[in-house]
Amino acid sequence: MDEIKANWHTLSVAETAAKLQTDAARGLNPVEARTRLEKTGQNRLAEEKKFSFWKEFIEELREPMVLMLLATGVLYGIWGEIGEAIVIFCIILALNTVEVVNEMRSKKAIAGLQKMAEPTAAVFRDGVYQEVPAEEIVPGDLVVLLPGHRIPADARLVHSGGLQVDESALTGESVPVDKVSETLLKATCPLAERTNMVYASTLVRRGSGTALVTATGMDMEVGRVMDLTRQVREPRTPLQNIMTELSKTLVWFALGFSLLVPLVGILIAHQPPKEMLLVGLSLMFATIPEELPIIITMVLALGASRLSKRGAIAKHLKAVESLGSVTVIATDKTGTLTENRLRVTHIEPAENESRLLELGVLCNDAIIDEGEITGDPVDIALLHAATDLNLGPRELKKNWQVILSLPFDSQRKQQVVVVDDSESRKVVVKGAPEALLNQCTGVWQSGQREPLDPSHQESLLQLVDALAAKGVKVLGLAERDLPGEAALDERVAEALTFVGLVGLADLPRPEAQGAIAACRDAGIRTVMITGDHPQTAQAVARAVGLPNSDEVVSGLQLDQVSDLELQSLVR
Repeated sequence: MDEIKANWHTLSVAETAAKLQTDAARGLNPVEARTRLEKTGQNRLAEEKKFSFWKEFIEELREPMVLMLLATGVLYGIWGEIGEAIVIFCIILALNTVEVVNEMRSKKAIAGLQKMAEPTAAVFRDGVYQEVPAEEIVPGDLVVLLPGHRIPADARLVHSGGLQVDESALTGESVPVDKVSETLLKATCPLAERTNMVYASTLVRRGSGTALVTATGMDMEVGRVMDLTRQVREPRTPLQNIMTELSKTLVWFALGFSLLVPLVGILIAHQPPKEMLLVGLSLMFATIPEELPIIITMVLALGASRLSKRGAIAKHLKAVESLGSVTVIATDKTGTLTENRLRVTHIEPAENESRLLELGVLCNDAIIDEGEITGDPVDIALLHAATDLNLGPRELKKNWQVILSLPFDSQRKQQVVVVDDSESRKVVVKGAPEALLNQCTGVWQSGQREPLDPSHQESLLQLVDALAAKGVKVLGLAERDLPGEAALDERVAEALTFVGLVGLADLPRPEAQGAIAACRDAGIRTVMITGDHPQTAQAVARAVGLPNSDEVVSGLQLDQVSDLELQSLVR
């Protein structure tokens, strides 16, 4: 099993079922499912080891300056200054309590963000449809994929009915990915291009399907990512290094004064030993700046407070001072530099804008409910664009009744609807321009239908390629009038009139360019890391002003370089 763990996409459905010892049509026997659950354990991500309040408290006491402050308090106690010692210990107690409470609250907040799994999952077991807790999914289960549901485990597709999956949580790709069940031949295919695989924590946007579970728990891709992050050793911060060095230096100075001065007083000045010993201890105490750790902690706490008011969670106070030492920022693209929301950015030809967006509203599965629009991101973007143009998408949908709907299919690469307004009937088709143009015999331009000749078709495809190179998702829209007696089947999508192209993109956040410029002025280098297509990544990098935006390195290239080459590449 281990040798093919990363290559399920290269196996056929039959081979996958054989390897998993399951049935691709009926799923596992319930008894076998229970047996496997006992062997593999529950389908959940391993939780980080939880520490009690007091363990966290003791961990915070190990900071060098806190230890120095503790030592100072002990010395005060030894010298009989009980009041001073109590004050210092109270300060340590208060500061550490605040630090630990804030840290534990931050961990709870982050843990809440990580709860992405569905509570139940739909499966076929022994041919019977049922819903089971997602934690009881096991390798070999035949899961049912439904719109709006998160995928409970990594799985190899058996059947896809126009299935589209939002994989932005895993790959950064903001546009839903079309999924098919066909076997892929390329063993080194990157995760974002494994179109016959679905992964835990991703979301089904439209369509449906079934899939054989290939991995659960920490063996899932999201589990591997979590495991890698936990293996990273947290480095000491610059301030911690400086304070450690300062502590060591001060200790030697303090010991030197506490020994040298009494020796000089006793041996040379012939002073009483007891008095000289007290003088030495006083000098050692005076050498230790007991206020310093208090001041530093207070400054860091104020910094954390200011960050929290701006929506940033600081798990540790030391992370606050580390921000001041940052030289490189590695940032995600989707949802960080971009809005993670598709918008219509291009209309071609511009004169057909109203007509194109009207068709985009009619051939659209998004739901408008009291101002809220839900559904596929592409459909939502088209409705928003129609609203901005005051086309009234809600009224359009009411006036035209859908009498036939052929959902988007990854093989046809298009969606087809037939709509009727009681006076006329028309076909509206939305999909990939290269597929759509082959079904068109005419083109709408200058307010009338013209024949679609090969040269015009070629120029449209070149425009599509040019937009795609900029990271724009391009849709084609076409229509035709349909006689009342025409049969309502797939043949309605023939002899169409091509109306135009609509380009959509996940636009950069308005503040992104300014933030990157501010970082650059501060001497901080910004690097974007994303699972998106290289051309899309380049387009966003240019838009937000990232330097060297033409330099793109893929995951496959990283896998093939040595550690030495990687160091050079990163620099």
